[in-house]
Amino acid sequence: MTTMKFLYRLKQILLLFGDILLFILSLFLSLGLRNLELPETSKLQENLSVFFYIFPLWLILNYINGLYDFKKISQKKSIKTLLQTALTSFLLSIAIFYVFPFPNVAPKTILIFTVIISYTLIFIWRKIYLTIISSTKLKNNLLFLEYNKEVDEMINILNKQKHLGFEIKAVIDETNTLQDTNNLKIYNSLDDLEKIVAENNIHIIVTDSNFQKDEKYVQELYKLLFKQIKIFNISNFYENITGRIPPSVFNKSWFLQNLSEIDKPIYNKFIRLLDIVTIFIFSIFFVIFLPLIALAIKSTSKGKIFFKQQRLGKNGQVFWIYKFRTMYSLAKDGSAEMNGAEFAQKNDKRVTSIGKFLRKTRLDELPQIINLIKGEITLIGPRPERPEICNNLQAEMPYYNLRHILKPGITGWAQVQQNYTDNLETSIQKFQYDLFYIKNRSIFLDLSILLKTVNVILRAMGQ
Repeated sequence: MTTMKFLYRLKQILLLFGDILLFILSLFLSLGLRNLELPETSKLQENLSVFFYIFPLWLILNYINGLYDFKKISQKKSIKTLLQTALTSFLLSIAIFYVFPFPNVAPKTILIFTVIISYTLIFIWRKIYLTIISSTKLKNNLLFLEYNKEVDEMINILNKQKHLGFEIKAVIDETNTLQDTNNLKIYNSLDDLEKIVAENNIHIIVTDSNFQKDEKYVQELYKLLFKQIKIFNISNFYENITGRIPPSVFNKSWFLQNLSEIDKPIYNKFIRLLDIVTIFIFSIFFVIFLPLIALAIKSTSKGKIFFKQQRLGKNGQVFWIYKFRTMYSLAKDGSAEMNGAEFAQKNDKRVTSIGKFLRKTRLDELPQIINLIKGEITLIGPRPERPEICNNLQAEMPYYNLRHILKPGITGWAQVQQNYTDNLETSIQKFQYDLFYIKNRSIFLDLSILLKTVNVILRAMGQ
């Protein structure tokens, strides 16, 4: 799986380097367009000395807006995202030039040309790049040695996301439940695996999670040892493709192997520093926005300004979480729940008009600075859930309490990957995301979550 991650990161790095070259080319073309002649080397160097501080900002904005996420840039709405990124890049650059004027260089007149040309070229570059990496010649032919719900999910994902570089050639379905599909060969037995691999020119085999316990599996795979066939476990393969842990591995043995190393000294120091910085920044925003938000809440609906609710923290400890009230006060206790604890719904009618804005911009989360100061939560981690809902989910998912081995966070991996969890199925997916984070948490993953959260806030995508 390390190879898969490396190849994906390599594709992203190549895309990023392409953007850097296009930024420089766009500046060169802009200078030429402005003067209607080829720019002198000295002039290009002078402007590059200024844009040296601007281009990294554009790259960060590209990342925040998902322009290095192959799933997002392959969607039809990627054009809209590109235009939004270009506009944001232009406005922030104007602000920088206004606040920090550069002597002897006046790049403001060519800034708009550079933005237009660069993001036009970036659009074309992504179309070409996706076509290249989605080419059949560059794909790895894939064979699944079993068929189940998770394999079916993998088939649907890989068929839609061609840029991932996999072509599903065959599936061994000993249960005879998989229906015939185009260009996908179905075998009902593991017998003569060598022949199946040869017929379909297989490069990668995805095995059952417990194939080591089946002598038949081991014997057939052993025959392929010297044929340079890569063999991946379905659990690791699924994890790398979806960013979730598959439910099929939920057992005590897997949890002991993958979730036992909680203490990470260097990482923990990074998290503590991040929390301190967050407390400082949140405090400033809280003081600035409190009067305005309080006035807006009180003038649009009856009830308190702040809303508190019990949540489960680390090791299942109950604490009160604080937010700005975003729903109508319907019950006697001031909450919006008339029939006990319930999931929040998309387009929930209980949300007030100002509440919708606060949720979309995540400003309703500002009072959690209190929880952060008290050490009940951290900036990044599994979102704290209500005790009543946790008890219900624990009954359906026996290992659900494992998400409480870490301190909960204001934002988290599940929050930037999915929307509201309003039923059992999405709750299971959220738990899968939480387990992925607990297993793989790192400085790089936390920074990625942080930047994705910034994207949600800036684009008002909260719910």
